[in-house]
Amino acid sequence: MHFFIRGMIIGFSIAAPVGAIGIHCIRKTIQFGRLTGLASGLGAAAANLIYGIIGVFGLTSISKVLLAEQFWIRLIGGLFLMFLGANSTLQLLATSVMPPEASFSL
Repeated sequence: MHFFIRGMIIGFSIAAPVGAIGIHCIRKTIQFGRLTGLASGLGAAAANLIYGIIGVFGLTSISKVLLAEQFWIRLIGGLFLMFLGANSTLQLLATSVMPPEASFSL
């Protein structure tokens, strides 16, 4: 039974998609705790639910709007991902400490 549970945990961790949103949820969980991570995950799941509902019910009017505005949706989504990346990089740079002898100026 112990190996079964261990295998289930390993299987679920491997099966979890690790994309930009998955990394964001993991990072929020590590930084702010389980409740914040859960809220991030639920937000991502809600977005997937909306797209799933559109797909299941075949709401052509909504899909027409999404297709018509696809340039702006992609642009805004890309800018948001760039913001997340820049924010992560700036946080990493702010937390890393440079030794005084390694600092330099022009």
